[in-house]
Amino acid sequence: MPAPKRRDRAPDLRDAVKAAVDAMDWLTDSDQALKALALRQAEEIEKVIERADQLSDLRRDLSDDMSALKRLKALEAMCDVTKTVGWLGPQLQGVLRDLGGTPAARKAMKGDKPIGGRLAQLRADAREHDS
Repeated sequence: MPAPKRRDRAPDLRDAVKAAVDAMDWLTDSDQALKALALRQAEEIEKVIERADQLSDLRRDLSDDMSALKRLKALEAMCDVTKTVGWLGPQLQGVLRDLGGTPAARKAMKGDKPIGGRLAQLRADAREHDS
């Protein structure tokens, strides 16, 4: 019986997010904190996937040691990939959206300037009123 084929792993999110934010040529120095946040969130998502792989290997190695299995279960609770991706995924999407990195955000951009938000709208309204 042939061995089952391994599935290809999804691309590394760290690389994909870095490439995406590096391609956002409209970002300014004031966007660096959000850029760093997006990179950090991608890092945390990838780290939990790596921890889950290590956890699986460890579970297999310690299957006969009940004390180690107890400690392993505690660690396992901290390595829940679905929970981490479910929590950080939407946050990462929001950060990328705020940077103009989603199709809807880019569509709403005027020319090559990101959306200004409520404060920018208030300032524009004030300028119009003063004119």
